[in-house]
Amino acid sequence: HRKADALRVALSTTTSSSTSSAINFDYDNIRNEIMNYWLIAEAASPQGATTNARYCCFTYHDGRREYLKSSANWHWLDKELSSNFAGETGAVHIYKGALAALSIRPINDDVLEFCQSHMSNEASHLQMFEYIVPDGKRTKLLPMWRLAGFTLGFFPTLLGGSRALYVTVEAVETFVEEHFQEQIVPLKKQNACPELVQLLEQCCEDEVHHKEDAARRLLNQENPGIDAFWVQPWTSMVKGGSALSAGIARRV
Repeated sequence: HRKADALRVALSTTTSSSTSSAINFDYDNIRNEIMNYWLIAEAASPQGATTNARYCCFTYHDGRREYLKSSANWHWLDKELSSNFAGETGAVHIYKGALAALSIRPINDDVLEFCQSHMSNEASHLQMFEYIVPDGKRTKLLPMWRLAGFTLGFFPTLLGGSRALYVTVEAVETFVEEHFQEQIVPLKKQNACPELVQLLEQCCEDEVHHKEDAARRLLNQENPGIDAFWVQPWTSMVKGGSALSAGIARRV
């Protein structure tokens, strides 16, 4: 109980009780930033000389054509954005799975509202990545990520109720926050893709809110059970699975 009370105090100091306001991004500019980043990475790669040699006067449109080819190389940023696409797809389906479980095991309106509001926010994230990530730069394993997300939302909620759902969401979002920061920090150091960075920061801020909201709702329960024997192993398993999934989505 002391641990739960201390965490309640810490969470009470957080500022936002809802996801941050949506920003109107210039998706054309963001797509151009990503493509220019790819062109620089491609030119510096072993394949760069071959690509340039095909065009005596390599134009912007030539570069765009190369970038959009399904056979084009994936460089660091492409891999990261593919993993983001997979992650947002999985996140939407976590809440779809939880809602399916709630239709079998109704709990209360607060849990329903939690799932619906967070799913809506994750769907907006997914839509943003649909705008900026070309088809050829998206993970080919989307059906797997949908199934994995649905399973991760469905079974904990069905078997463990709201407590297991909140623990799961907090674990996932802890990983996602770190995942976004691993992209934001290098891009800022390189002074690269400023509008993309702004989009990533917006998404990261929302994910931090999801994490804190899950923790707050867990602690506000009559018996949070944060010291239950299964919480730490399950949290570690969810974080590890999320990291493994992100690694696969960077490659396939």
